[in-house]
Amino acid sequence: MEGMAMLWLYIAAAGAGALLGLLRLRVLAVFAGSVVLIAITVVLAALGHWPILGAIINAFLMLTTLQFSYLAAVMLSNATREASQDRFDTSTRRM
Repeated sequence: MEGMAMLWLYIAAAGAGALLGLLRLRVLAVFAGSVVLIAITVVLAALGHWPILGAIINAFLMLTTLQFSYLAAVMLSNATREASQDRFDTSTRRM
């Protein structure tokens, strides 16, 4: 049962990171999300009586998932924004 909770937490971390990246929120929002994610991981580890090394590894992987999905979404957002700006002709103000 705890394994399913951690799987959903990984999925939620990836989704939250992607949303933060697509909404072009800054690093402060990612930092706040990281703090919340660490707090949730520590609570789940304490309730599940995990070994300390397992809790540290899970916390690190959660942060990696959140931040990687944030960076991927930011790069995707910038790529689509630049592609749409390339089609706009500033001299004629037409697409």
